[in-house]
Amino acid sequence: MASVVSGRTGHYLLLLVVGVLLTLPNLGRPSLWDIDEGLNAEAAREMLEAGTWIVPTFNYELRAAKPVLLYWCQMLSYQVFGINEFGARFPSFLAGLVTMLLTYELARRMFTPSTGLLAGLVVGSAFEVCMLSHAATPDGLLLLFSTLTYVCFWFGSRNGSQAWWIPTAIACGFAVLTKGPVGVALPGTVLLAYFAWNRQLSRLFWDRRAILAWVIFLAIALPWYILVTVETKSAFIKEFLLKQNVNRFMAPMEHHSGPIFYHVVGLFIFFAPWSVVLAVTTWISIRQSATKRLMEPLSPEASQTIEASRNGVEAYRLLLCWIGAYLLFFSLAATKLPNYVLPLYPALAILTARMIDRWRTGELTLPRWAMPAGVGALALVGVILGTASVLLGGIVDVKIGKMPRLEGMREVLWVAAIPLLGAAIAAIYLRWNDRQRVVQAMTLTAVAFTGCVAAVASYALEPHKAPKAIAQELGLHQPDAEIRIGSLVWFQPSLVYYVQRQVTKLPDIPATIEFLKQPVPTYVLIHEKDYDRILPQLTVPHTVIGKRYDLYKNGHVVVLSNPAAQAARQPAGGAPAGVAWNDR
Repeated sequence: MASVVSGRTGHYLLLLVVGVLLTLPNLGRPSLWDIDEGLNAEAAREMLEAGTWIVPTFNYELRAAKPVLLYWCQMLSYQVFGINEFGARFPSFLAGLVTMLLTYELARRMFTPSTGLLAGLVVGSAFEVCMLSHAATPDGLLLLFSTLTYVCFWFGSRNGSQAWWIPTAIACGFAVLTKGPVGVALPGTVLLAYFAWNRQLSRLFWDRRAILAWVIFLAIALPWYILVTVETKSAFIKEFLLKQNVNRFMAPMEHHSGPIFYHVVGLFIFFAPWSVVLAVTTWISIRQSATKRLMEPLSPEASQTIEASRNGVEAYRLLLCWIGAYLLFFSLAATKLPNYVLPLYPALAILTARMIDRWRTGELTLPRWAMPAGVGALALVGVILGTASVLLGGIVDVKIGKMPRLEGMREVLWVAAIPLLGAAIAAIYLRWNDRQRVVQAMTLTAVAFTGCVAAVASYALEPHKAPKAIAQELGLHQPDAEIRIGSLVWFQPSLVYYVQRQVTKLPDIPATIEFLKQPVPTYVLIHEKDYDRILPQLTVPHTVIGKRYDLYKNGHVVVLSNPAAQAARQPAGGAPAGVAWNDR
């Protein structure tokens, strides 16, 4: 890979161009994805509206699910780009871009410049990294600061140096402001395991700089937690630490559970398309981390060889500890989501890049089946996407359980040709034993495939998402008008973002009736099936002004309005729009 663009400057330019192409197209075009994007984007909007940098709220109530750093970044982004989807996602885009560069630098220092370049491309084109670099969530920032933690450690700990303490503490401080205790607990676990493996625990415990590092870490992470605890009379810290951390680990929350091997299986899906070589990468990396007896050198040349060998073994050990700690912790946790293990992706990308780069140069001999199997698996990725597009898009009329027909998926079908074509080209070069071009073909395929999926698939599903369409097409976005909006049973967080006002969650039918009786324009949203069920009991004048399909609930959302809303919506000299309930 180094022959494509030479030198650090050339590598940086290539990585930046690829990162922009992977993430920037269509970054702001799709509406927010529920649940997380709606929660985070609206929390930042409300903080900006209220002029506060301390207490996060959602739907104008305390939001204690996440710390504040993402909201700060989004607030700054809103001030530059406006309150829109692009502004909400821009911090994650930047975080993904910087993570590619940090991964490059770490792999370059651990191994070689060509390994570094490939590692940066691998991490950027891994499906989940690319996906979350498009998302208004804290995962991208946590990925950035977690990676920075290990970069600071590795750069500062070579040759027995203890200079790593303070920069590592700074990175951990920002990680804790991003996602909470995991920002320091898991890196601490990784380093503890790494030093124990190398029989160097004394380097971790007996150093006066550790005290200064802890002081700096607390100076970064603690002030905001103290301020929000005081301002909310401990409500934030109690819910955040007990419910969102301890309880989430001990018991499944929000129906997000899974078997203990959940995250291992998830890596084969979300590290795609590079997961096609995941098994062989793991096997080779574990072998390389094996203890080697390093004898005292007899010459300067031998000294350099032995030091390089020692650094290589230690690099593999750090990367494996990095991966293992996150996998083990979140596999034991009761609540499971694929993004929980996102911080291990740079380590996995470096190991993948190192294995491929050593094979490319002839330094590594793989089993004869390994690379052909990887190329075949790459083609399989295209087959899977193509099949999903055909079935979900309704090109072939086959009913799959309760799976809805998503006609927008038809637009994704052509993307499936990318891994098929790339695998065919790589197979030809593999037959010719041109390893350089095999790697180039696989890398170009990964970048093109992931980038196209990110740009096309997210927007192809736009017609199947309700909140933005309801707010803008049915007239619920009236930030300067005195109106009321409520929801019965159905609720999506991004609705609050798009209507830019509080959405009252109605507990039952009597509450809905009283809500619609208000003298001001009032709207209620409800799933169509629920509306049909409760209509005989909804004994209050109302009008159905429209409905929109909701992908998440696999059905239409009905929007009701009261007489005051209909009067306000009535065109001059015309009749109110909509269908009166007793005329249905």
